[in-house]
Amino acid sequence: MNAHIPTTLLSGYLGAGKTTLINRILEAEHGLQVAVLVNDFGAINIDARFIKNASDQTISLTNGCVCCSIADDLGAALDQQTARDNPPDHIVIEASGVAEPARIANYASGWPGLQLNSLITLIDAETVQERARDKFVGRVVTRQIEAADLLIVNKLDLINCAQLRRLEEWLHPLASEITVLKTIHAAVEPRLLLGVAPVHASAHQLNGTEEAHGLKAISWEPNGPINLGRLKSAIQFMPPSIHRLKGMVIDDVTGIAYSVQVVARRREFSKVEMGEPDLVGATAGNGQIVAIGVDNADLAELRHTLNASIAANLSVP
Repeated sequence: MNAHIPTTLLSGYLGAGKTTLINRILEAEHGLQVAVLVNDFGAINIDARFIKNASDQTISLTNGCVCCSIADDLGAALDQQTARDNPPDHIVIEASGVAEPARIANYASGWPGLQLNSLITLIDAETVQERARDKFVGRVVTRQIEAADLLIVNKLDLINCAQLRRLEEWLHPLASEITVLKTIHAAVEPRLLLGVAPVHASAHQLNGTEEAHGLKAISWEPNGPINLGRLKSAIQFMPPSIHRLKGMVIDDVTGIAYSVQVVARRREFSKVEMGEPDLVGATAGNGQIVAIGVDNADLAELRHTLNASIAANLSVP
């Protein structure tokens, strides 16, 4: 079995809210066994009700998730997860607050058994501009923003409307092609970050649109193989209101199954290996794609575009 574990890198300067977000991921009911690799193990404050057992380096939760210390050796921590008898469905790596995430992303994407899913950066809405002007850490802060597939502007409760407008103007040249979410207390839907549909988002329940925490999801099941070129073209120009797209389709020319991964600027098509974890569509039938966004009209248009990529629907010259 040649399975690749989807991996998310979580970045952000000190105090941006990474630990709060990690706690949300670990305790959420997303149905995945997630391994979170953290730098400051002591900072993680998980509700005791969710803890199954704990040691100096690992906390195991009742929902199947685990939180592990990187302990200055990311490679060893990754090897420990890929070598497990029951590997996790998803790995989240917390980068240190002063790390340049692009380097870690390159490191993780080349690690055997892993597939880089997305790079997410959190920023503190109140302090990020001041940090970016700092002569010692400013370049690190801006590189964390520029490297992101998804940018989370956290702690909006600490600024007023005028300050938010100035922040948006400042961010524009740094993040013009990056999906941006604004939040308080890192209250972002964990299922969006992990690339799965909101709770109850099954193939049968998402013939329409399902909503969770302001996010909307559609599930699309093609009635035949896909023209891969047409699908790639359609996905290339998705509107920014669609934050995540993931699934599996069958190529009409080769009959090969391909996984589809879209988050912000990242678009990936890869052959599905037997045993590949964390795909929303089963390898039976013609596949399935789940899209998550914030605009019903754009999601409806996406469904129409996806239908046009079904090989049988293409006009014959």
